[in-house]
Formats: sequence, C-alpha cells, structure tokens
Amino acid sequence: MQKIFIPIISIFLLYVFFKNENVLLLCAGIAIFIFGMVVMGEGFRTSSGGTLEKFLRKHTSTKIKSILFGVASTTFMQSSTLISLVTISFLSAGLIDLVQGIGIIFGSQIGTTSGAWLVAGFGVSVDIEKYAMPIIIFGVIFLLQSSKKSKSLGQVLIGIGLLFLGVAYIKDGFEALGNDFDLSQYSIEGAKGVLVFFIVGIIVAVVTQSSLATIVLTIAALSAEQVSYQNALGIVIGANLGTTLTALVSSLGSNIEGRRLAFVYLLFNAILCILSIVFIKQLAVLVNYEAAIFGVSFNNYGLKLAIFHSTINIIMVLTLYPFIDKISSLSKKIIKRKIGGQDEEDDTLYINSSSINHENVMIEVTRKEICHLYANASKIMTLGIHVELSAMDSDLSLEDVINSYNMPLEFDYEELYQKRIKKIYGKIINFIVVAQSNTTDEKTIKELANFQKAALCIVEALKDVKHLQKNMTKHISSQNIDIKNGYNQIRTTLFAQFKILNKIFEEDENASELQSIEQLEILREKFDVNAARFLGNLLKTDKISPLLGASLINDNSYTYQISGNLIEAAKIIIMKKENTIINANNKS
Repeated sequence: MQKIFIPIISIFLLYVFFKNENVLLLCAGIAIFIFGMVVMGEGFRTSSGGTLEKFLRKHTSTKIKSILFGVASTTFMQSSTLISLVTISFLSAGLIDLVQGIGIIFGSQIGTTSGAWLVAGFGVSVDIEKYAMPIIIFGVIFLLQSSKKSKSLGQVLIGIGLLFLGVAYIKDGFEALGNDFDLSQYSIEGAKGVLVFFIVGIIVAVVTQSSLATIVLTIAALSAEQVSYQNALGIVIGANLGTTLTALVSSLGSNIEGRRLAFVYLLFNAILCILSIVFIKQLAVLVNYEAAIFGVSFNNYGLKLAIFHSTINIIMVLTLYPFIDKISSLSKKIIKRKIGGQDEEDDTLYINSSSINHENVMIEVTRKEICHLYANASKIMTLGIHVELSAMDSDLSLEDVINSYNMPLEFDYEELYQKRIKKIYGKIINFIVVAQSNTTDEKTIKELANFQKAALCIVEALKDVKHLQKNMTKHISSQNIDIKNGYNQIRTTLFAQFKILNKIFEEDENASELQSIEQLEILREKFDVNAARFLGNLLKTDKISPLLGASLINDNSYTYQISGNLIEAAKIIIMKKENTIINANNKS
C-alpha cells in the first residue's frame, strides 16, 4: 500500500507546487517545522547523556511528581512525542510502573500546550524569520565541533531555528494563499462546523504526526483570516486525538505495558474530545472569561486558541487525576497478557525497539530479558532431570525430593525448547547486535557483550541438560542401584543449584548473591570430586560395566559444564545489578 500511496502523493504534490508557488511555500513551512522538531528532539536526547532518563527514574516516585515531570520536560523540549517514547521505554523496561507512566503522559498533555502560547504570542506578531537565521548559523558552528556535547547543542539550536523558520514560512504561505483562495468561504457554522473541522484536525495531526504543528498551522490560518475561530476550536480538539497515533505506533514495538500506556493515552484524548465537543459553548465562554483575566483582547483569536488548548487539557488532567489507579487497573483488564492466543512468557517481555535510543534503558531491558530467558530455561532443565517445578518449594531434603521422583517424566524437550527458548534467545541476540551498533559508548558495548555471553551460557547449559536426558531417563528407574545412585547424584547437585540460581535470577531480596555464587562453586567442585570417587569405586569393584562407566563419565562432564555455564551467567547478572545499586547510591 505504501509503495503505491507515496508515489501518487508525490506526483500530486509536484503538480500542485508547479501550479501554485504559494502552496509550495506553505508545505515547505510545514516540512521545515516538523524537521526542526525532529532535529531538536534528537539534539536534546543526545545532549542529555542519559540525564533525562536518570531524572525520570529518580523524580517520578509519586503521581504528582510524575505529572510535574511530564509538564516540565515537555514544556522544555517542546516534544510530547520524545517524552512519550522515553516513558514507553522505561515502562517496558520495568523501571517505572504503569501509574507513573500515566502520570507522565497526563503531564505531557499540559506541557505540550506551551508551544501554542509561544507561537500565538510571538510567532505571528513578530518577524520571527530574522531570529531563525542567526540561531541556525550558531547551530551549524556548534555542530561542526568535535565535542559530542557541542554537536548536540548545535542540533538543538538548528532545530529551534528551523522551528522559527517553519512558522515564518507557514504564516507567509497562508497570507500569500489568501490572494488566490479564500479558504474562509469553507467555514461551517455551529456544531456541524466543529465536528467537520474536528475530523480535519485529526487528519492534519496524523499526517504531520504532531499536534503542535497542527496548532501552528491553525494559528497561522487564523492570523491570515483563512479559518474561523469556531472551526479552529474543532481543529485543536481533533489534533489532540490525531497525535495519539504516534504513541500507538510506538507501542507496537514495546511490550504489554507500553501498549497499556498507549491505550490510556488514547482513552484520555478520546474522552477529552467527546467532552470538549459536547461542552464547546461553555468552554468558549470560559475561554473568553480567562482571556479577559489575562488581558487578551476579544479579537486575539490566536492567543484565545492557546488558552482553549491549555484549558481543555488542564481540566481533563484534574478530572482524571483521582482515577489514575483505576484507569491503570482498567487497562490491565482490557489488554491482557496474551498475544495471538500464545502465552506472553513464550516471547520477550522487556526488549523492544523503543529501548534502542536510551543506553541505560537498553542495558536494563537486556538484563531483565536474560532473567526471563533463564526463568523459562529453568523450568525445562528441572523437567530435564525429571523433577517437577513445584518441588522447588518443597520442605523435604534434596535427597528426599530426588528419591520421590524415581520414574521418568513424560515431556517433549525439543518442543519446549522451540516454544519457550529459541524465539526469546534469537530476539535477545538480535537486540544486542542492533543496540551495540546504535551506541559509541564502550562501557555500554562491553556490558551488552557480557549479556550476550550470559544468554549463550544459559542456552548451552540447556543443551547439555538435553544430552543428559537420554541416559538419565533410562537409569533413574534402573534395577541397578549403583548406576541409579550415580544419576541421582547428578540430579541432586543440579536441583540444588537450580534452587539457588532461581533466587539470583528472580532477584530475591533475601538472597545474599555473592554468598550464593560461592555456594554454587562449592557444590560444583564437591560434585566433581565425589562423582570421580564414586565412579572409581564402581569400576574397581566391577559393579558397573566399562560401557556404563563411560556413559556416566560423559554425563558427569556435562553436569560440570552445565554448572559452570549457569554460574558464569549468574555472575554477569549479579555484577550488573551491583553496579546499578552502587550508581544509584552514589547519585542519592
């Protein structure tokens, strides 16, 4: 569809541009404005060096703080899209919860209205183009410097300059277009007009992917008397709903929490639009009253439009604030942990495309996904030694647990691997490769490489358990008590280690992780010594044949490798977790 749609639109625009230069001027202004937003947002993202993300994680502990963060960050960066992407990334990584994410999105709805005030109060009444040029020149000077911070500052300045330049072109485009077309003749009075231009607002916001760009267009059209004030109100309401497309599209690459947040974002704007249309007359009266308080003249429709935009968003946030927890619960009930009928734990839970742009997020989601990979692998490995997972919570001794499972369990090892491991492992490796190519920070690249090693260790351990399975299935119910004891020794050691490892990967707060690693290594070395002694005694006394002895030697070797791989993976997870705690303590 896209392959057909884009060429058709391009040909149509070329024809329109050739026929009317004023349309070209207007469209150029829109393009420059949107490109300026993209450049400025990228500059802010890279210049912050993770500061925005760190501040978000530290200062959104309550609903009020979350809302204030959304207001302040969006007002400062003039990009609710950037803030929503960062929020979705943190939510997907589990660094903030859904209630905090909702608070940030609510706050960004208020913060994004500040752009309309700047444009209405400054952009249409001042020759903004003469400010744009020097800002762009200084931006280019900084961009050409070798320092990363200077380059980022250059991007921010160029973005701001392009925003100003875009506003100037849009304003000039509408004024020039008025000489050829009188768009005001298409104005529609009453409720019908609000509804029609509400749809126009949705379409323009979807095309520009920016409510601010849509409002800038509307204010410029108002200034040029190309659209009526009442119809402009409808456009602003529609822009609020249309801009949610960006969050919805972003949520497709995130996990279930990101999709829940996008649902709340859509719900917020849908309710806002319905109430704004229903109470449009009352809101218009309220705006006139507010305008009088602020000293805005009755005919200054640009500023009144900015007041209207702020008013409807602030009222909506104040109305829904007491119900944030209930809205969070509602989103969880509607968007459940199912994807196409498949249990979500069979797929990745944390890594997503929106995490690639934030170094500390990409590290955290990878770590969590490795823990998720181990959780799935642990269930299969426990079955692989013919013990049910529920036995992990048993109060019986290790030996009693193993002895109670003296018959093989029936399950398809390969099917479980394909269903619960292969897809997750493949996505983790792919994410790490892409993430490494998306950063120049050597520390981040090294940490991601360590996580790749941890994932490989888990999968290798899982494969070695599969190698054990054939002989273990045959001998745990054997009449030969000696060979049976040999394999039960393997089962006891691995089961003991799985119990310790589960606490590490589940991040059990009661577990002393360094002590746990020491316990794992002691168990491993103790098994190696005891297994060799046990096997030597069996062969010396001819209690088992050399052929059975060779099999047991191989399986003891597999056990030692399984233990080593899982310990290595656990060390990597613990090392990253400790570094995170140390960094957090240093910041506080």
